[in-house]
Amino acid sequence: MTPHHGSKLLNPLVSVIIVNWNGERLLDACLRSLLEQTYTNLEIIVVDNGSRDSSVHAIQSRFSTVRVVELPMNVGFTGGSIAGLQSSKGDFIALLNNDTRIENQCVARLVETMLRDQRLGICVPKLIFEGSTNSLNSAGHGLTTAGVGFDRGVGTSLGGYTAPEFVFGASAAAVLYRRAMLDDVGFFDEDFFIYDEDADLNCRAQLAGWKCRFVPDAVVHHVGHATSGRLSDCHVYYHTRNLEFVWIKNMPAPLMLRYAHHKLAHEVGAFVYLCLRHGRWRPYLSAKWDALRMLPSMIRKRRQVQAKRLVSDTDFRQLLTPVFRFDLIMQKARQLLVG
Repeated sequence: MTPHHGSKLLNPLVSVIIVNWNGERLLDACLRSLLEQTYTNLEIIVVDNGSRDSSVHAIQSRFSTVRVVELPMNVGFTGGSIAGLQSSKGDFIALLNNDTRIENQCVARLVETMLRDQRLGICVPKLIFEGSTNSLNSAGHGLTTAGVGFDRGVGTSLGGYTAPEFVFGASAAAVLYRRAMLDDVGFFDEDFFIYDEDADLNCRAQLAGWKCRFVPDAVVHHVGHATSGRLSDCHVYYHTRNLEFVWIKNMPAPLMLRYAHHKLAHEVGAFVYLCLRHGRWRPYLSAKWDALRMLPSMIRKRRQVQAKRLVSDTDFRQLLTPVFRFDLIMQKARQLLVG
């Protein structure tokens, strides 16, 4: 891995990309928090996904330094993020959900961490639930042996997760990427549309040898599911379908065999929870059918991902969290309740 030339700068440009869809009510707090950052070498880009509200007018009238990329239709979080990346110039790329508010030293602390270690492709802040003083949203992402990404520490007290540490990956709700890493492994897969695109990118980064570090003193407040509600048809469909994509594209073949029973256990649990308990039969079954229909495309992408792999099966396995761990089961339960 060869670091991007700009990563050696003491004051690199950071491109902040916010994807918006009918989020006028959310954008003011998010953008104001960016303008109050102690780190000032920022370009702020809002990608509007064909909003029907007055989002674009509100940004242009209140925030003259913010660049708006207007798309004619909703291409999802992944498509919007890709459009933002294509129009960005920064050596580092920050993504923020439009329902976030970041504390004023957040960007500075993430950039400082990146500059100290050229192995880092991803830095992740501490996300806490907006309006809560003691509830954690995410301390970085993990990945289970069933290929499911999860927020570390979700729903727990803010008293935990106070030490910087290497983690598997980051939530795309708030993250800083090194452009050199994105040049190496690619950005989001536009087929995902929304949900789990971050887990897919986390996997590709780890497989290619890049590292991710959790920076607990970089803090972001997050509403969560402000655009697409939890357990809506949209949420169930894309989350169910995209988890199959993550598994097919990224899990090394020997680990697929080793953890097939973990994958089966997750599928049974998801079916019981989504279909039997909440009656989400239609989006669930549609997701599984479309995952099968798109299998040839995902297999082609798998070949590309695995061709760039630098880590061994053993090293990648050590990064995974066993799906049957009791504490993880309780964490996933909390995530369903508060997510």
